Amino acid sequence: MEILKIVAIAIIGAIFFFYLKSVNSELSGLLCLGAGILILILSINYVLTAVSFFKEYINSLGISSSTLLLIVKITIIAYLIEFSKSLCEDLGSKSLGAKVEFAGRIIIFVTSIPIFSSLIYTLTKLII
Repeated sequence: MEILKIVAIAIIGAIFFFYLKSVNSELSGLLCLGAGILILILSINYVLTAVSFFKEYINSLGISSSTLLLIVKITIIAYLIEFSKSLCEDLGSKSLGAKVEFAGRIIIFVTSIPIFSSLIYTLTKLII
């Protein structure tokens, strides 16, 4: 099971992180980054499976594939922002993590504007 691999990497990474933090703080940050990237790589197959499921589902509903692309893009942005924020906080820069999160929220809002406009257009057509 992939989850056991992910949990093992996280636990081993955390143990080494705390050990290296007291010995060599520069290496502890690199270890944390490497463990996070490895966990993301192990998770990518599940993301691809979910995307293919939603692609088939949205196609069966007759919704355009550009809408799916926007939803996937927003989801990926959200996960990358959360990962980056957590990494900044792990490295001791909570304020930088907050700024990354704020910038991510703005990017998600701007990216989702076409979905909002499509929703408003559809609701307007239903009302009139």
